[in-house]
Amino acid sequence: MTRKRATSVQQLVDAAAAVFERKGFTEATISDIAAEAGVSKPTVYQYVTSKRWLLETIVEQVIYPLRHSLDEIVDSDLPAREKLTRYLRVQVDAAIRYRTYYAVLNAGQHQLSPQALRNYTSWAREVNHIATGLFKLCADEGIVRADLDVVTTVNLINGMMLSIARWYDDKGKLDPDQILDHTLRLLSGYILPP
Repeated sequence: MTRKRATSVQQLVDAAAAVFERKGFTEATISDIAAEAGVSKPTVYQYVTSKRWLLETIVEQVIYPLRHSLDEIVDSDLPAREKLTRYLRVQVDAAIRYRTYYAVLNAGQHQLSPQALRNYTSWAREVNHIATGLFKLCADEGIVRADLDVVTTVNLINGMMLSIARWYDDKGKLDPDQILDHTLRLLSGYILPP
């Protein structure tokens, strides 16, 4: 079966993500990416400058939409409980939607340029800061247990949510709504009943 030919930069980025996940960033070549995309190597270079640029674009495409969604949730007028649920929903959806990208990000962080790595690290700190603020608000309003360290809790929950990208199977028995429901039930000892 022949692959569909890539006709956009986004399709090349997707092809690169698939190759990086399968072969690793170091072992992957532009020729591999071209083959995955169904185009020639010179065609790839018409759209992208380097393999590293593709990796950094993958990272950006994970971090910026997630950050925007989190900002929208925190800045909204929603009640704190609903903000918390939406925060967890965004984490589930991002881990599923970008699961190939997450795999590449986790394996290829050390291959980022120094500036891209600083951007990623800054983003990760900001996400934790945003989540910490949200969880503190929830603790203050009696929505979550106040006796647990917020920073530790945020890191544990974010790690759990990130793990979805490793094990989720879109042909599996759980859809994103069911995963969110399982997450909320798992956290029932932390999130207090209304």
